Amino acid sequence: MTFDPFGLAGRFVPEETLHRIVRIFMVLLLGAFLLHRLSQYRLFAVKALWLGETLLFTVLIVAYLFRTVPASRSRGVREIVVPLVGSALPFFLLLSPPNPAIIASRPLFYGLLWGMTGATALTVWGMWSLRSSFSITVEARQLVTSGPYRLVRHPIYTGEILAAAAVAAIRFSPANTALLLLFIALQLWRTRMEEAKLSAVFPAYREFAGRSRWFWG
Repeated sequence: MTFDPFGLAGRFVPEETLHRIVRIFMVLLLGAFLLHRLSQYRLFAVKALWLGETLLFTVLIVAYLFRTVPASRSRGVREIVVPLVGSALPFFLLLSPPNPAIIASRPLFYGLLWGMTGATALTVWGMWSLRSSFSITVEARQLVTSGPYRLVRHPIYTGEILAAAAVAAIRFSPANTALLLLFIALQLWRTRMEEAKLSAVFPAYREFAGRSRWFWG
């Protein structure tokens, strides 16, 4: 039997109501993250990075406030669990303290922070372009090919991978290196699943994918 908690709940609650519940929950959760980030302004050595992360949570809240019902929703462990695990992994990088050798080299330390800032800006741009089409799990809503999608096929994942790499470098440890590699592997897997779903729902996506770039071209 296919892993489908949303479909199971849909037997008792209308799917439209379930979508509304998910949206409200995510808005409240992201609002809590946003308030926490706002309170951390003084802790950021690079204020542009604080601004980028603040905008990230703000855009996510907007996305969930106006998110549309999917044309094809997620089903199965691969489409639901894998993306959720992948989204959570970067937070585990923060459990390790900053590496003293990295902190001691101010040019390297600030270079990594500004690298995170640029990566976060790319992620924010990608999420703003998606807005109501954004989803964590593998779903298809509307085809978006504007904004940073004109430059790279998966700007959000690109930004997230680069930002996670910077965090893993600042907090360098064997465990964080392993976490980073696992995160990258899961993100690349997610892109393949999303591309398959988008191609099935939107025939125009195949043409878009054929003329756009990812890491491998």
